[in-house]
Amino acid sequence: MRHLFSVTGMTTLAALAAALLAAPALAQSSAVDQMIRLYSDPDEYYFFEDDRKQVVDYQEERIVRICTGESRHLVPLKVSYDDSSAMLDPGDCIRVEAKQVSLEPAKMLEPNWSIVAEVDTLN
Repeated sequence: MRHLFSVTGMTTLAALAAALLAAPALAQSSAVDQMIRLYSDPDEYYFFEDDRKQVVDYQEERIVRICTGESRHLVPLKVSYDDSSAMLDPGDCIRVEAKQVSLEPAKMLEPNWSIVAEVDTLN
């Protein structure tokens, strides 16, 4: 009977898993961030702890729709656009007219918590 992994392959896989579990939180966050980038849609953004991302940077104002996913963690997402800002509660949407839009959790998230936002340009 042929096995999917050889003993050496399984040992290597076990060592890799142990290294990831023992690695500092920063390294784990980087690995998680890379996995999320691979499997998320281009208009989806995930935020961890005190993460801040510029999601829109246009030459002219455009209408941008931002929605957050439902979450059991009741931390709003701070939406900064041009010279204004607003708070977006979990499960809500907002439309802004702006050239630049940045998003970040309104307060530092607990480890392993995340906020997901979907950003669409409407015009």
